[in-house]
Amino acid sequence: RAKLKDLVPFQAEIVETIVVRGKKFRATGKYMQGAGNKLRLEFELEVGRTKGSLVQVCDGTTLFTQQKIGLIVQATRRNVPKILKEMKQLASKSGPRPRPDQFEADLGLGGLDALLGSLEQTMSFTVRREQTFQNRPFIIIEGTWNATFLETLTDDDAQDSSDELPEYVPDRVRIYIDKATQFPHRIVYLKRAVNRGVLRPMVSLEFRNVQLNAPLTDDAFVFKPDTGVRVQDITKQYIQQIQQARSGATAAGATAGRTGNSPPASQPRPR
Repeated sequence: RAKLKDLVPFQAEIVETIVVRGKKFRATGKYMQGAGNKLRLEFELEVGRTKGSLVQVCDGTTLFTQQKIGLIVQATRRNVPKILKEMKQLASKSGPRPRPDQFEADLGLGGLDALLGSLEQTMSFTVRREQTFQNRPFIIIEGTWNATFLETLTDDDAQDSSDELPEYVPDRVRIYIDKATQFPHRIVYLKRAVNRGVLRPMVSLEFRNVQLNAPLTDDAFVFKPDTGVRVQDITKQYIQQIQQARSGATAAGATAGRTGNSPPASQPRPR
């Protein structure tokens, strides 16, 4: 992650693959990252006969998002410093907590650097090996959730008396790092198949044709909505959602603790 700062600005083609209950969805596009939270992410997705697209642009302060599904177009803006400050304060009180959409959304709030930082905070990377792909050496690291992260999961998140994590929470993360440049070309979230030891990809982000220290100008991080589209500020609503989710999780944890259904805070849930 520290090396990544030396590679900014950079741009790449990006491919995201999501597997949900046996169905695979694939989105392709491009990604650009500059200094100071500046980023541009563009995705195109086709599900059946319906085409969709996602554009996220951050100029360092405001994150603009435009979603298009068929003929429906919506655009929003969020104040990034305010949101990151709130998330940091909440995390310091009760620790990081997974959300169903966290593993896709983190890229928009802070870019690839923030995504890697989140993984460093919540995971223990114990596996390291090297492998060559197309004559290029890669360092592959794998990690599982650390004890601090697991302690934040309540009984409402767990499956009845089972050691399995909730359906939306991966069991392991695998990162493919270019040995020469130290750039993370691929991040794969893996889920263990029910009642089996096989790990299967759940979400993957792949960066292709990466250009490091690319000559990107500030114009690359300017958002222009489609003609006639009104941009709605949802900063307040977004922060309220974070607060409500956190407060609901805290209440659930307290209730479980009183009924004796969850392990003490000092003991992580066994895996």
